[in-house]
Amino acid sequence: MMTEEGKSLNKMLPIFVYSVATFFLMDFAFFINNIVNTLHFTYFESFILLGIPFIGRMITPFVYSPLAKIGVPRLALLSVSIMALISFGMAYEGLFIELFLSRFVIGIMFGVATSAAIEVSSFTKNRVVIGLTMGGWAIGWIIAAILFMFLKSWTLVSLVGVVFLPAFIFSKKHNIISPHVRKFHFDFSISVFIVFLLGFTPAYILEVVPTYLGSSSFVESIVAYSIAIVPYLVLPYLVNRFSITRIVYSTLFVILVSGILFFLTGNLIMIVIFTAFGLGMNSLLPIISGKLHIGPEKIGPSMNFSAISGFLLPLIITVGIEYLNIIVAILLSSVGMLIFIDLEFNRRSPKRNSGKKLKYNLMR
Repeated sequence: MMTEEGKSLNKMLPIFVYSVATFFLMDFAFFINNIVNTLHFTYFESFILLGIPFIGRMITPFVYSPLAKIGVPRLALLSVSIMALISFGMAYEGLFIELFLSRFVIGIMFGVATSAAIEVSSFTKNRVVIGLTMGGWAIGWIIAAILFMFLKSWTLVSLVGVVFLPAFIFSKKHNIISPHVRKFHFDFSISVFIVFLLGFTPAYILEVVPTYLGSSSFVESIVAYSIAIVPYLVLPYLVNRFSITRIVYSTLFVILVSGILFFLTGNLIMIVIFTAFGLGMNSLLPIISGKLHIGPEKIGPSMNFSAISGFLLPLIITVGIEYLNIIVAILLSSVGMLIFIDLEFNRRSPKRNSGKKLKYNLMR
C-alpha cells in the first residue's frame, strides 16, 4: 500500500521541503554582521540566535508523532508555511527575546519539516530523490546566500520568505499517514547520538564561516554548496562499490586536511573542499547507523538530540582564538569519529563474534 501511494507522490516535494526549511533555519548565518550593526546586539547574542533553533529541534521527537496524523506530506508543507509566516514576522522584530522565541519555534518546525521530508522521500523508494532530499541542506544554504547577496538586509530576506507561505495549499493533494507515527514511542541510541554529534561537526562549523569570511562568503557559499550536492549523491553510491569504512575514513581524511589548511591559510579552494566533503559526510551517517544495527525508530530521536552541538559549537569556537578553536574541533571530531567507528564496527563484526563462539566451543 505504501509503495503505490509513494508512486503517486510528487518526487520534488521532499526536496522542496528540506531545501526551504534549511533556508529558514540557516539564512541567519548571513545576518550576523548585519544584525550587530542594525540592532546593536553583541556577537555572542547573535550567535545564540543563530544556534537556538537547534535546541528547538530537540523537541521534534515529542511533537512529530501527534502532528503527523494529519498526513506526512501535509505536515511537511504546513511546516514550511508556518516557518514562512514566522520569517515574515521577524522582519518587524527588534528585541532579543522576540527573535529568540521566533528562532526557537523555527527550530521546532525545521525538525518537523525535515523529518517529514525524509519520510516522504522514503515512500518514493528512489535513491536519487532520497539523496537530493538530504542535499536540501546545501540547496537551502545557496538560496539564503543568493538572496542576501542581492538584498543585503536581514529584514528584506525575512520578508521575502513569505513567498513560501502558500505551500500548505498544495498539501490538500496528499494524505499519506505513516504507520510509524500513529503511536508515540520514544527510543534513543547513544551510539547513533555520538555518530551524528561527531558527523555533523563540519556542518555546524560552517555556520560561522559567513561571519569569518565577510563579503566573500556569498560567492564561496554558492560555489561550495553547489559542489556539495555531488558528494551527497556520490558517497552513498561509492559505499556500494567499496566498504563503508574505506569511504568514511577517506572522507574524514579529506575533511581533516582541507579544514585545517583553510583555517590556517585562508585558501578558498580548501574551504570549498571542506564544505563539499563535510556536508557529504551527512549522507553517510544514516548508513553508518544502519551498519551498527540500530533500528530506524531510534535514529530520528538520537539525531535530533545531537543537534545540541549546533547550538553550542558556534558559541564555543568564537570565544578566544577562533581559528585555533575551529581546528581543534575539526581534529577532535574527525579522529573521534574514526576511533568510534573502528571500535563499534569491530565490536559488532560477525566474523569477530563467530570467532569468539568458535574459541568457546573448542574450549569446551
